[in-house]
Amino acid sequence: MLKSAEKIVRILRENDFESYFAGGAVRDQLLNRKTADVDIATAARPEDIEQIFPKTKALGREFGVILVIFGKHAFELATFRGERNYDGRKPREIFFTDAAEDARRRDFTVNGMFFDPLAGKILDFVGGQKDLKKKLIRFIGDADERAGEDFLRILRAVRFRNLLNFEYDEPTKNAIAKHAHRLREISGERIRDELTKILENENRGRAFRDLVEFGILEVVIPELGKLRGLVQPKNWHREGDVLTHSLAALASLPKSANAALAFATLLHDIGKADTLRESDGEIKYPGHAEKSAQIAERILRRLRFDRATRAKIIWLVAHHMNFFDIPKMRPARRHEFFIHPWFADLVRLTAADIRGTSPANFSLQRKIVREWHEHAGEKLLPPARPLLDGNEIIAELHIPRGEKIGRLARILHDAQIEGLVNSRTDAVKFLESCLKR
Repeated sequence: MLKSAEKIVRILRENDFESYFAGGAVRDQLLNRKTADVDIATAARPEDIEQIFPKTKALGREFGVILVIFGKHAFELATFRGERNYDGRKPREIFFTDAAEDARRRDFTVNGMFFDPLAGKILDFVGGQKDLKKKLIRFIGDADERAGEDFLRILRAVRFRNLLNFEYDEPTKNAIAKHAHRLREISGERIRDELTKILENENRGRAFRDLVEFGILEVVIPELGKLRGLVQPKNWHREGDVLTHSLAALASLPKSANAALAFATLLHDIGKADTLRESDGEIKYPGHAEKSAQIAERILRRLRFDRATRAKIIWLVAHHMNFFDIPKMRPARRHEFFIHPWFADLVRLTAADIRGTSPANFSLQRKIVREWHEHAGEKLLPPARPLLDGNEIIAELHIPRGEKIGRLARILHDAQIEGLVNSRTDAVKFLESCLKR
């Protein structure tokens, strides 16, 4: 990828256009971090780029951004630009300019440097190298002005501080706190994308503590604010309130945890605020998993998550308490859980739930995991197809269509899995006996 990016810069230079690697790729190179992609900033205008390179796609022509497909990789090429008259989300005015002006319109000093791969030289107009050495996240120029231009930069500051294990420069910290409430003006999609990137990073726990400290969490996911100060039974939860528990569980996830698992862990107890019941000094949250799943779905829709991701997160949240009932389940129900494609993440969620609890007791969770591993070697597999479908049940048993058919089909399915019936004749006799009960 780096060699291809260097070739692009060389081709642009041969056509008399000043060009450099830009942003995160430069920062990561100086920190000896692996970089996922390389963006290129150039004096070439969009029409120049399209004329020079045969395979292109206009990503944001109005911002001077063109995607260039080069070999096996795709690169964003952006014309040096300045920006004016922001509305808190985007600039109302774009103008093409030089490299120095382009650097000054960027968000943080550590993201505002350029690298000339042909000369092996860093171009730093904003003090990024100095802040890398100091391990500081600093807004370029006036922090208050920069945060007020695009309020999403508030979340980006938290993300980069925790991605890089840096600290906030004091004016940057003050600007984040001042403008945090303005994130209400940012679209759900943009909030979702930043939260997803934060949750994909191993420092997700510390990042969310920052979101709490700045008052950001209650702006972007206000439902979580109800968990602050929400009491828990002290004999089971000495760690503190429900928000403290949820953030501790999130922080305890393995480094490699995916964003869906992290979201599910964050939201797994969000229904406790609505289900709290206190009686004779005893605290309970009846049905909190189901309520949490309902609230999670509302949040995920507001943040415009795709259907598949929503389905996974909601399933994990809804079943995080069912997990501990697995030893009591009949074989067919247990089998359904063990072969479910998301069960491995349910194991990880329940482990994080326990790690976020004081005192932590893993005895039941480990027993279920051992049973799961043993189950993997069993020959208990789902039947290829039901011995009788709904229409066949109606015809064989001479009963009317209705809700009862679905219940009978499910009972028959369980019996097949458990090996109680193996033929159509067995299936009919089995269902006839069920109707007599």
